[in-house]
Amino acid sequence: MNKIDYWESRFWWFSAFLFSFRIFLSTYLDLSPDEAYYWEFSRRLDFSYYDHPPMVGYSIALFRFFLGDIPLSIRLPSILFSFLASFFIFRAAKDFFKDTQAGFWAVIFMNLTPAGTAVGFITTPDSPLLFAWAGGIYSFLKALESPKFSWWLITGFFLGVGALAKYNMIFFVPGIAITILAFNSNRKLVFTGRYWAMVILAALCTLPIIYWNINNDWISFRFQFSHGLSSSKRSFIKNLGDYLGGQFATIGLTLFPLLWYLVIKNIKESWQENNQNIFFLAWLAFPTMVFFAFTGLRSKVEANWPQMAYISAMLLVGFYISKNNTRQRLKWFLGPTLIVTILAVLQALTLFIPTNSVNDISKRLHGWSEMGQIIQKIDKETGHEAIFIVQGTTLSSLVAFYGNLPVNRITDIYCSGNYRIWWQNKIIPSTAKVVFVDDDNYSELINFKHYAKKIISDTYAIKVFNKSIRKININIFDDLSSDIALKPYK
Repeated sequence: MNKIDYWESRFWWFSAFLFSFRIFLSTYLDLSPDEAYYWEFSRRLDFSYYDHPPMVGYSIALFRFFLGDIPLSIRLPSILFSFLASFFIFRAAKDFFKDTQAGFWAVIFMNLTPAGTAVGFITTPDSPLLFAWAGGIYSFLKALESPKFSWWLITGFFLGVGALAKYNMIFFVPGIAITILAFNSNRKLVFTGRYWAMVILAALCTLPIIYWNINNDWISFRFQFSHGLSSSKRSFIKNLGDYLGGQFATIGLTLFPLLWYLVIKNIKESWQENNQNIFFLAWLAFPTMVFFAFTGLRSKVEANWPQMAYISAMLLVGFYISKNNTRQRLKWFLGPTLIVTILAVLQALTLFIPTNSVNDISKRLHGWSEMGQIIQKIDKETGHEAIFIVQGTTLSSLVAFYGNLPVNRITDIYCSGNYRIWWQNKIIPSTAKVVFVDDDNYSELINFKHYAKKIISDTYAIKVFNKSIRKININIFDDLSSDIALKPYK
């Protein structure tokens, strides 16, 4: 068997194993809080949403149509998007660099970091963004190589899908622009119809988002600017520690610095060698990495925000690994990352590491189905008519999913996130029976005694593997003294 067939065969065997393992994880683990929140998007399809564009909701809705409301229907989009992204990256290495070994290692690094493992089966807006980002890499490299009109349209399609997935897709644009402007042979493309077809198609895909924002006081754009760009009052050291800690934990202690080194190194060398393909991969990563590094010094940056920048950089890692000293380099750069990933997966599956932290990510994947049995029992006892008011957007969505509640009987007490849109101008009538649910946090912020008579109050300890992982408080109110209009909490 020749080298190309050997590494391509490895890619397919690895992808088959990963696909099967992710199906297992999807059926074994409960939904994460964020996944339940995005499932609510799929029940309330719209042109866009308060905090994200609509693609994640559309993706989940498609599989719900065929499979119904089960965890697998929510997670299949992420599993498929991750596989397709891996395929595009492997094919980019094979078709444009004639190096299937590098493509294989790039896919390995993409999928076996803690971040890659999570995005491979947990569906969030990053899932369709990953698909669009990787597809855009392949199609734009093809467009640079081929005069065919179609590849520019396909690139425009991926840009549009990415825009409908997450606002971070805007960071793909500098990679294209700099690559076109940096090379004399590419500058004339700006004056061609195929270039503008790409731009126009991508722009057309953003119209649903713009239309929704026009009709909702530009609330999504305002939220993103305040959420992602504003500085915080936290110290520089705290911000820096959170940023570096998040990246080291999700990418790897040795891999994260390697990504920076290879991106910067290849920016310089590809320019000197007139290698526009490597130049594009490096410049696609660099602006995003710099932006979130700078932002991370001013305010808190979530660990997943810069992750898409690393996709093209993983190809650079693949080339670096496949050149020479492969085993030694794998030992130093994949080894530490893989150890953390294995520990994270084992913890998610078994909760074998004892921790009392309420923010333990692994605990967020357990216990919700047990909570759902409690909610369903109470819903039955209240005649399937009570309105469930819940502390927090994600807990509201988990209560709705595992409690089998319709959209008109579930809301967040703070009316935060999309609930401020979904419940605007709505009231809870005085004739309603109300069930208030919280997870033992901040319940003191709501006191229904001014509005109603409490008839039942219970606390339920949720146990998994014979360990108590959270408490759920249930308070049932009756005889409201007046109608209640929920208002966004500030």
